[in-house]
Amino acid sequence: MIRQATQNDILAIKTLMQSEPGFWHDEWRHDVLERGLAASGGLAFVWEEAGHVLGFVCAHDFGFRAYLSELIVKSSERGRGIGAKLVEKIHKELSARGCAVMVADVWRDSEEFYKSLGWSEPDVKLLRKKLETKLSQHLNKGDGV
Repeated sequence: MIRQATQNDILAIKTLMQSEPGFWHDEWRHDVLERGLAASGGLAFVWEEAGHVLGFVCAHDFGFRAYLSELIVKSSERGRGIGAKLVEKIHKELSARGCAVMVADVWRDSEEFYKSLGWSEPDVKLLRKKLETKLSQHLNKGDGV
């Protein structure tokens, strides 16, 4: 069942993200999920069954376009359509808001999954700039936190 993600889901979402090798980054802020949910403007959802969070999706509506920031489904539950239904929920919510375009940086080998849902490559190239943070400075110096 899809439902709105809440602050009470933070630990389950974090555990889900940490279960996928390379997905969770230790240099992320301690409150990254709390901030993400707060910034989502109601565009964060979980797939829950029997009290267990099996999937999570989060997007952000910037008016001129939307950004799909996270999508993860528990590895043992993939292939059941959970990810597709979570993305479809985001599509419907954004369409209802009048948003015409959504972009995402997709996880590893999931490009074909997104293309099967009608996604295509944009006319632009996504670039990134890693920022030096207080946490990464401490980690680089070996100080710990």
